[in-house]
Amino acid sequence: MLPPPDHRLSPRTGWTRAHWAAVADHLVDGVLRYRSPAGALVRPPGRVSCSGELSDGLEGYARSFLLAAARVAGAQGADERGWLTGYAEGLAAGTADTDERWPAIVDRSQPLVEAASLVIGLRLTKPWLWDRLDEAVRQRVVEWLRPALRVEHVDNNWWLFAVMVADFLADVGAGSPQGDAVIRRGLDRVESFYVGDGWYSDGPNRAFDYYNGWAMHFYLGLRTWLFGLPAGPELRDRLRTFLSGYAGFFDGGGGMVYFGRSLTYRFASAAPLWLGAALDASPWAPGQTRATASAMLQRFLDRGAVHDGLLTTGWYGPHEPTLQPYSGAASPYWAAKGFLGLALPADHPVWRDPEPDQGDPGTVTLDAPGFVLHGHGGIARLVNHGSHTAPGDPLYERLAYSSRTGPTAQDDSADNHFALLIDGGWTIRGAVEPLGSGPGWAASRHVPAPGTAVDSVSVVRDDVEVRVHRVDAPEGTRCRQTGWAVAGGEVEASLVGLLGYDRTHTITVAAGTAFGAPATVAALDGAGDLLACAVVLRPVGGAHPDQVQVDRVPNGVAIRWWDGAVRHVTFTDRVRVSP
Repeated sequence: MLPPPDHRLSPRTGWTRAHWAAVADHLVDGVLRYRSPAGALVRPPGRVSCSGELSDGLEGYARSFLLAAARVAGAQGADERGWLTGYAEGLAAGTADTDERWPAIVDRSQPLVEAASLVIGLRLTKPWLWDRLDEAVRQRVVEWLRPALRVEHVDNNWWLFAVMVADFLADVGAGSPQGDAVIRRGLDRVESFYVGDGWYSDGPNRAFDYYNGWAMHFYLGLRTWLFGLPAGPELRDRLRTFLSGYAGFFDGGGGMVYFGRSLTYRFASAAPLWLGAALDASPWAPGQTRATASAMLQRFLDRGAVHDGLLTTGWYGPHEPTLQPYSGAASPYWAAKGFLGLALPADHPVWRDPEPDQGDPGTVTLDAPGFVLHGHGGIARLVNHGSHTAPGDPLYERLAYSSRTGPTAQDDSADNHFALLIDGGWTIRGAVEPLGSGPGWAASRHVPAPGTAVDSVSVVRDDVEVRVHRVDAPEGTRCRQTGWAVAGGEVEASLVGLLGYDRTHTITVAAGTAFGAPATVAALDGAGDLLACAVVLRPVGGAHPDQVQVDRVPNGVAIRWWDGAVRHVTFTDRVRVSP
């Protein structure tokens, strides 16, 4: 399937544009085996989403078309496999009164999501598909899209689906005052989600995850790059700022931090990397963009993300806890966004420049979302003191995530979690209130039960994280801190009590994580108003944890590192760490 590696151009991965093209061809050809007779629906076998089979068939059409469109656009219209003919037939059948007619775009419905992929694909291939369609088909497509301008949608990144449809309609001469109003309203609403550091929340909450890159920046950037619409300097500045910290989400071996929802989209996380290069809004060297994206795609392919030519519903192979109710068998093809680089010409620097030497990204604090990213020893780690969604959701609630571990499932013992024993049960974390952040640290407060509160701070140095908790709860309340959920044999972890803990034990989770089963989770139990521990995740065979000491001082603790350096953690109404 793949051409020979080119280690002259790509000394790290061996991959070139030809490798990406080969993977795209394999994926499109694989899923089109499940094309309906008239071509309007693409339904690979497997799970049916909460939207139903007909919507899932549209999803398979739209998302595979987006992948095919990027491939054809980058080849300047060359379509050796005849994909566009088939997709043109699907457009005709899906918008006509046939057995394969697409479901209508109605309030809060999945077809609105797929309409955005559809119009991006149509714009990418406009000279070779849209411009050659019969006028009657074009008019039917326009009429199928128009409801996107008036329906109610989810109050998050969905605003941009309607914006993309309105942009496309205007681009093909079907614009309207209604469409102009949708664009203004959508852009204003998304602007209200912006919190700084290049980060948008996915709605009026604190849901920070990969949607910031593969939805917010992706659609906003495409308005300029694809539709040629003017953008203020803040668009590029925000994307560049986001990408500066985004490097910390990836490790040197192609792993990406397992965090947030819709992770079955996998290498869609490469979309903002390519977009930054396309818009000249990236702090990354062009070869670094390709190297990071290629290493990630390689890793997923090597570990079972594709089986029998189809993207599986999961992570490294099928994994039910990675999915959401809206996930169907074709949902993983939102990964098509990660192939945006193929739409760039072959002589673009991202394909022409050599891969540079690349070390670990080190430690970066992102104040706005409340993250500390620390990449050391070939592992990317995310410490989370700012993102949350539904109470108890393991994809957001954990204190830390990494590129080599996944969280345990919601009904299993929680990893990377601090809990109180209340009324015979361990509490969840729930909503978090950021309490401050700075170089190598972040803090937050949560209310695990009525009448209680926990202020937590993570202080990071290299691959060691010290967690300190100030507990406001009835005297004698038992507390539990857990560490990393280790599975799959790539990494090992340690959890060392430094203050307030009196029991160490290990929990075995038979169901494991997205990285393998079973998983083991170290745990500490204790009590008191101040508790502290050191948490370490390292490659198997790595050095033993470095010695760290924590001492109580007035209003907080002093952390003494192995080389004698000291950091003071002070708790007031906020948290302060010095120096």
